[in-house]
Amino acid sequence: MVYIDQHLLSLVIEHAPIGMAILFPNGKIKMVNTALINILGYSENELNDLSIESLTHPEDVEASVELLTKVKNGELNRFQTEKRYISKTGKVVWGILNVTVKRDAQSNIEYLITQLVDISEQKMREHELKRIKELHQLIAEHSQDILIGCCPDGMITYVSPAVCKHLGYERNEVLGKLCYDFCHPDDLDNWMKQNDLDERKIIYRIRHKKGHYIWYECNSKKIRNDAGEIQHIITIGRDITERKQNEEFVLRSEKLSIVGELAAGIAHEVRNPLTSLRGFIQLFKSTDTSGMNNLHYEIMLSEIDRINEVVGEMLALAKPSREQYERRSIDKMLHDVVTLLEAQANLLDIEIKKEVDLDLPHVVCNSSIKQVFINLLKNAMESMPNGGEIFLHAKKKDAKVCIQVTDQGCGISQEELSKIGEPFFTTKDTGTGLGLMVSQRIILNHKGTMQIWSEIGKGTTVEILLPY
Repeated sequence: MVYIDQHLLSLVIEHAPIGMAILFPNGKIKMVNTALINILGYSENELNDLSIESLTHPEDVEASVELLTKVKNGELNRFQTEKRYISKTGKVVWGILNVTVKRDAQSNIEYLITQLVDISEQKMREHELKRIKELHQLIAEHSQDILIGCCPDGMITYVSPAVCKHLGYERNEVLGKLCYDFCHPDDLDNWMKQNDLDERKIIYRIRHKKGHYIWYECNSKKIRNDAGEIQHIITIGRDITERKQNEEFVLRSEKLSIVGELAAGIAHEVRNPLTSLRGFIQLFKSTDTSGMNNLHYEIMLSEIDRINEVVGEMLALAKPSREQYERRSIDKMLHDVVTLLEAQANLLDIEIKKEVDLDLPHVVCNSSIKQVFINLLKNAMESMPNGGEIFLHAKKKDAKVCIQVTDQGCGISQEELSKIGEPFFTTKDTGTGLGLMVSQRIILNHKGTMQIWSEIGKGTTVEILLPY
């Protein structure tokens, strides 16, 4: 056995940086050091008059009593626990308490040797970090912006609920995947060019679960450790699809206006001589008794009629309808259009399935909207040479009336889709490209929007939103 000088032991206890005390079995103090007095704020005499329960935080009393009971029953000779104390000023003190029991030969308790490490500051930092983390989590969970966390290799480790709301994915469908897999192929080069930057702002398209792409304006920041190694990449993105569509519609509207002015001038100049040409050809045909040139006359008349048809479309583009706007039923207009085209659809072995919500509100418009529906249904039928089904659905969406036309046709490539609506661009052999352009002009005049999604071999969906 090693014997230690009592005076030296007292000095060690007195000057120890942690709180120390030697207690009798009844809890009275045999010895207490300055550090413990400073931690709790009570003098040695005051501590003698207090019980362990009175010093302990009310929520930790039960656990303390349970441990001391085990000590008295001989079940424990030492234990460590994290607990709270109430100081003299009423402040909560967090501490790690170490208790060692000194027993006599008969296993009776002689002393309780206690050591208390004050961890209040650490707990405050932990609490503050937890509060900040919860606040950040709350912001992330309720933000309308998407928040994505990635590893340095691009593997997704966190997505906020907004990703599910705006992009349609469940979290388990995204976590563990590479973020590049959801980026539009045409935007990858722009993405990669800025990959070396610690902070970057980039606009690119992200694939929705349904297959179409949504425009996002994203800010990315690389989080590095003290050694400068990248630990995480945090990306915050905002859906700017509507903004991009508005920009596109403004540009397209300007194009339509210019084309309309040009079309009006050309149409008036062309239509008058066309009338004369057609008249003279008919005259020559009626006076030609040989019958040899009838086929030539028919071809010329057919071509002139075709030119007249294009001129008529150009005039429709240039001259907005002056018909009075009034509240009209979309359901009735769709019914009239389906009735008009149903016979033609039956000949092509196509079934038009119409579904309209019962509470669909009326829309302030003129009857030119009906021409838009006719154009869309005719385009859908022309894309389905082998027959099939066309789905026509009208419903409420975001305080607007949403009309969707979905076919099972050949579909349109992404490259061609970006050109839809441009003057004289068409995917049909005999089309002029003015039908959709006129339709877009009509929708713009009604303060609406038109959006098209398509995939080769999987058909096309056209969505029109009209305010009500």
